[in-house]
Amino acid sequence: MTRLFVEFSLKDKTELVLDEENSRYLSQVLRMRVDEELVVVDNSRIEYICAISQITKKEVTLSIRSSSLNCTEAPYDVTLFQSVSKGERMDYTIQKTTELGVKAIYPVLSERVIVKLSGKDVSGKIDRWQKISLEAARQSHRGMVPTIKEPIEFEDALKLAKDEFDLVLFPWEEESENGIKEALKSFSGKKIAVFVGPEGGYSTEEASKAVSYGAKSVTLGPRILRTETAGAAVLSMLIYELEL
Repeated sequence: MTRLFVEFSLKDKTELVLDEENSRYLSQVLRMRVDEELVVVDNSRIEYICAISQITKKEVTLSIRSSSLNCTEAPYDVTLFQSVSKGERMDYTIQKTTELGVKAIYPVLSERVIVKLSGKDVSGKIDRWQKISLEAARQSHRGMVPTIKEPIEFEDALKLAKDEFDLVLFPWEEESENGIKEALKSFSGKKIAVFVGPEGGYSTEEASKAVSYGAKSVTLGPRILRTETAGAAVLSMLIYELEL
C-alpha cells in the first residue's frame, strides 16, 4: 500500500489535505483515484489508513478511516557517521541502512574521502540523499524517515558521538579481536553511533583518535567489506543481537 509521511500530528483529525508535493505524487506519479486507500504516518509514528476523497493535480484530500501504532521501528536508535563515498556508493548506503532501521546519517569528511563537497553542491546532494531515504522508508514500511544531516568533519563527528551517544562503534579492518557482540555486552542505553570509513578506509591515526574519544574498535569479520556494504552489515548485526 502506498505510504506517505507528514511532519505533524493527525490525532483527532478525520480529513487531511495534502501539500502540493504529495498531491502531485499521488495524482501524477502514481495516478491514484478517488476511494483508493493509502497509509499516512504522522510525527508520532501513528499509521493512518486513509482513502482519497477528492483529487486534482495540485491538491488531494484524504478521509481518515483508522489508525494504529507503527511497529517497525527498533527499540534503539542508530546514527550512521558515513565517510562520503563516490556516486552510487553513497546512494546505496543511504538506501540500505534506511531499510535496516537507521535513524539519521551524517556525511563525514575523513582523511581519505575523495569527494569534495562545497557550496550549492552540498545542498543539492543532501536534497537528493534525503529523497533516497524517503523512498527507502516508504518501501520498508518505516515509522519515520531518517534525516540526512549536514556534512561534518571527522574529529567533530567523534566529539558529537562522545557527547550524545551511549555507544560508539568503530569498525576497522585492523581490528581482529573485538566484535559487535563483545561491544554490546555492557550496553544498556539506547543511542548508538556507527562510524564507517571511505573507499580507502581509515588511517591508523584516525583509528587511534576514535579510540581516544571512547569509540569501540570492532571487527566485522575476516573479509574486508566495501564502504557501501559496511554500514548495512553493522545494522544487520545489531538487528540480530538486539531485536531477534
